Amino acid sequence: MKWSIIIFSILVMFCCKFAAADDSIPSKQLKEVIVLGDNQWIEKGVMNFIPSKNAKKLSNSPASLIKSMHLPFIKEKDGLIVSLSGEVIPIFINGEKADDIDLATFWPNEVKRVQYIEHPSDPNFEGANIAINFIMPKYSVGGVSRINLYQKIPNNGYYTASSKLVYKKMTYGFLLSGNYYRDHRSKMTGETTYSDLFYNDTKYEFISREEENNSFNREDGLRCAFNAKYATERSRITHTISFSWNRNPGSGSNSTDIWNPNLFGFSNSISTSKSKSLSPQVMGNYYFRLADKWHFSGIWKYSYARNRSNTINQLGLNVPILNSTVEDVNNFKVTILPSYLLSNKWLFQFKFDYNIDWFSTLYKGSANTTQDQARQSILSVIKLNWNPNDHMSVSIDPGFAASFWKVGNIKEHSIYPTISSSINWNPMRKFSINGALQFYMRPTSASESNPVLVQNSELLWALGNPYLKNLTSWDTYIHATYLPQNWLTLSFGLGYVKTYNNIITTYSPAPKELGGLVKETINAKPSDNIRANIELRGTFFNDNFSIGVSPQWYYTYVRGLYHTKFNYLTLSGSADYTIGNFRIELSYEGPYKDVSVSGMEKSWKQDNWNFAVIYGNNNLYLDLKIEDIFNNHRKSWVQYNSPNLNYHYNYLETGRAISINLTYTFGYGKKVDNRIDITGPESVKTSVYR
Repeated sequence: MKWSIIIFSILVMFCCKFAAADDSIPSKQLKEVIVLGDNQWIEKGVMNFIPSKNAKKLSNSPASLIKSMHLPFIKEKDGLIVSLSGEVIPIFINGEKADDIDLATFWPNEVKRVQYIEHPSDPNFEGANIAINFIMPKYSVGGVSRINLYQKIPNNGYYTASSKLVYKKMTYGFLLSGNYYRDHRSKMTGETTYSDLFYNDTKYEFISREEENNSFNREDGLRCAFNAKYATERSRITHTISFSWNRNPGSGSNSTDIWNPNLFGFSNSISTSKSKSLSPQVMGNYYFRLADKWHFSGIWKYSYARNRSNTINQLGLNVPILNSTVEDVNNFKVTILPSYLLSNKWLFQFKFDYNIDWFSTLYKGSANTTQDQARQSILSVIKLNWNPNDHMSVSIDPGFAASFWKVGNIKEHSIYPTISSSINWNPMRKFSINGALQFYMRPTSASESNPVLVQNSELLWALGNPYLKNLTSWDTYIHATYLPQNWLTLSFGLGYVKTYNNIITTYSPAPKELGGLVKETINAKPSDNIRANIELRGTFFNDNFSIGVSPQWYYTYVRGLYHTKFNYLTLSGSADYTIGNFRIELSYEGPYKDVSVSGMEKSWKQDNWNFAVIYGNNNLYLDLKIEDIFNNHRKSWVQYNSPNLNYHYNYLETGRAISINLTYTFGYGKKVDNRIDITGPESVKTSVYR
């Protein structure tokens, strides 16, 4: 960490030296730059950025384009666009929500402008709190196809083929993707202590386990989607059918153990698991501009999933502990969003969400039972947006949410208010400040409330809690952005979160006839979290060289038995240099620390450096990356303390790796209207508590 800060400090000073040299350039040359116009500005609360030719040809996705443009306060992470606080930002293209095919066929070469909008007043943004909008040309006839191949050594891959075709008012889209993951390099060493428990009718005050574990993980997936959209100036109607298949063909771990006292007489334990999931989905998406002031959006979605899983845990020559589940999941969701533009200054919007899940699960092994769950949720929100002038916007979104669930013979329901508000002020073309306040409440999930008792090992059981209270939190933030020059950006963010009834796991003694400990879910004491981010970015030499640093500070205070005050400062940064069709990148992520589970769990992860060489010519994109340059294995640790169970584990995970990302995009005819809407299958739901 110390050397990382020193290195980046030297780089910053180096860049400042050249920045000073730029300042000494004769005014005649500076005037030529001004004539070209600004490439970043703030107008009516919307931040606008024009991507350079280099940024577009050396990108292959919305997230990589954002990364190439070095935008403030937003960044790329794992292929997604996220805010400084880590919130995933929804992507729009020409004011329309982008989904899987939009992202799979996204062509950075056609992007004219990028907009960042907080609490947009345009009904097309579907009431989103934050939005990224890509302005791209609209075409009437033609098509675009794309192939993307991603391979990492060791050892996972993701491969996608996508296409869409526009003919007059109809747009057809298709997506096919497959992925696999193999990991045989992860290792873990550590010690676990169990306190105040029974085993074989004998009371033990203390049992310890020293463990050296080698694990292997496998995953395969296949996904496809097809849609058809009818679009006019006043309406859009899209229907989508999609399908996903996922499996774990065999994962597990082999462990060498030392027990004190030696209850089992064996030194080896084996854990294996297999699973499979199949999920079809159908969806309808509608938009109508009924009149100049009336807009209507609606979405419905139905999905089904069949989930199967099998686990085996065996300690030495003991009888294996077997668990298997077969689960059917049905989900239906509908959203309606009527909007009324009262005037140029006022927007009225009503949002109604209804979601229902049905779970039917057959358990075999340590638990032999059938369980049914039914869960419903309703969200109703009124959005009021006021724009008194071109420099300010204010929004307030009051509403209520309700949840109802039935688990076996247990019934629970809750109704609670929701509210969020925001203000955006940009007094000048180069400066903006934003603030927001939100009250949030999350009901328990189907797995957290599952009351079925399942044995995981000789000394551990797992049990959900149907009587949990809803998690509630107050979330507020403020951030400012300053764009003094085309080559310089500065942003600052400060956020505070107050959380009540956080849902955590703990351990308690099992009944004497069962023995061991029970892992269960409970509500935690209140906690406070503060985060602060600063990002400074400079671009020099005609946009060919860029460097940026971002320090982040975190503070956590948790109450309860293991009350903790936690302060942590870390640093990230990146630098890149462009030569023709090539770009060289160097990035750094500082070490990560965290406190969670009401102060009972602490964790740490090692820092890492990444190096990449990228080639792009608008059609062809090739990215060769070396991840975690200096670590053959990435180190991390997790420490957990509770009255009845304590552990400290040290992990060695895959560190240094080489990845290749190849993308080829081509268009035909008169190209395509890139506003196609398609949604692939969501993550498969389950009620099974692990």
